[in-house]
Amino acid sequence: MEEKKRKFNFHAEIDTAAERLNVSIDKGNPTVGDLLVCCLGITKYVAVTIADNNKKAKQKVLRDIAAMVSAMADEALDKED
Repeated sequence: MEEKKRKFNFHAEIDTAAERLNVSIDKGNPTVGDLLVCCLGITKYVAVTIADNNKKAKQKVLRDIAAMVSAMADEALDKED
């Protein structure tokens, strides 16, 4: 089976003063898989950057990010109940 490469632009604008993150994707219909791969890639890049800048272990930063995402998922479930 031939693998097809797809490309789309992912933009993240960080407003540190307002503590906001604006994200946009330049592509007609990204699939859930496209978005997941993109998010995981960015998460790894962010974790490595944070770890390098703060002299922390990369796995510790990734675990902290995973805990934060898990807490966000729990908040979404609470609002649905």
